[in-house]
Amino acid sequence: MMITCPVTGAKLEQVSDHPVLGYGFRPFFALAGLYGALSIVLWLLLWSGYVGLPLTLAPSQFHAHEMLFGFAAAALGGFLLTAVPNWTGQGPVRGRALLLLVLTWLAGRVAMALSGVLDPRAVAAADLAFFPLLAAFQAPAIVVRGARRNLVFVAILLALFAANLGVHLEALGAADTAPWGLRFGLNLFVLAVTLVGGRVVPAFTQGGLKAQGIPAAISPLPRLDIAAILCVAAMTVAEAAHAPDAAVGALAALAAAANLARLARWRGHLTLRWPLLWVLQLGMAWLVAGLTLKAAASFGLVPEVSALHALGAGAIGTMILAVMTRATLGHTGRELVAVPGSAAAYLSVSAGALLRVIAPLLPDAQIVLTVAGGAVWAAGFVLFLWLYGWMLLSPRPDGRDG
Repeated sequence: MMITCPVTGAKLEQVSDHPVLGYGFRPFFALAGLYGALSIVLWLLLWSGYVGLPLTLAPSQFHAHEMLFGFAAAALGGFLLTAVPNWTGQGPVRGRALLLLVLTWLAGRVAMALSGVLDPRAVAAADLAFFPLLAAFQAPAIVVRGARRNLVFVAILLALFAANLGVHLEALGAADTAPWGLRFGLNLFVLAVTLVGGRVVPAFTQGGLKAQGIPAAISPLPRLDIAAILCVAAMTVAEAAHAPDAAVGALAALAAAANLARLARWRGHLTLRWPLLWVLQLGMAWLVAGLTLKAAASFGLVPEVSALHALGAGAIGTMILAVMTRATLGHTGRELVAVPGSAAAYLSVSAGALLRVIAPLLPDAQIVLTVAGGAVWAAGFVLFLWLYGWMLLSPRPDGRDG
């Protein structure tokens, strides 16, 4: 029997054949951009008391949860659903299977927003389903095609499930683990940025500069890359294992130093004329800054919330926007040249992140800076949707799949 949508009357076959379900980056980048903006606006309204939601978590925990397991999860899903086919040569997840992933992600967002009036077991089931389902779709292709070095991303997905489970165990009254889950989740996304950044920034920088006639060979230095990744991974494990603050801080400082050494080799000073290139460098600079602030916060030198926003709003937010804009252009068959206005979106996200980092350092202006930072950050993703959203929703101009 053909299933028909009760609202639009569209048949399931018609829905699953829509271009937006032709490749994973299309729905999930659109959702990441939309939810990135909306969730910040919602948080500001909750924080200021203008609106209320029936939440199980405290509003600040709900905000952190949705930025990690909603916004960043959608972006990571879109990236992996696009990158894994490139890594393995396997066909992409599309059509009904992709629709299932999208509906699973959406169910989690609705469940979390109404968590105070729903059975907490149902909320947990709805919100926890996305990462295991995404991993189940990705792991077979990676294993079958022998791209086993990429199994680290499957491990990250399963670890993100564990982090999210920690949040829900507290909502279920089983354990006091929500703060642990949120910190673990943030660190896992920082690890993902470290991994992905180390692959795409030097490759895209070298390729982009070469296309402009600028010889800028970036020779691989595997030991440095491994050191940077291992330092972030060690920091993540240490904090999850409740290691002393000094140990976590020392590992964060080592991770910052290793990533700074990588960044210094990637010819960032040559990219300033091309937004698609310099935004990648900017995202990795935020990673270094965020790890440095995390180290400082571990020794009580700066407020922890400043470090959290440098890593979350700065490093993760900037890298998500950088990858989404480039992948949208490349995978919809368009020239790899930033759409006019892209630089404004990039700078808006970084400016918003900077205001959120500074806000706790200036108590007299903290409220104004918090609101301004959130609004400016969200505006960057609104601009992304305005400039790139139509590309995500429409067929490729060359008529090819993708």
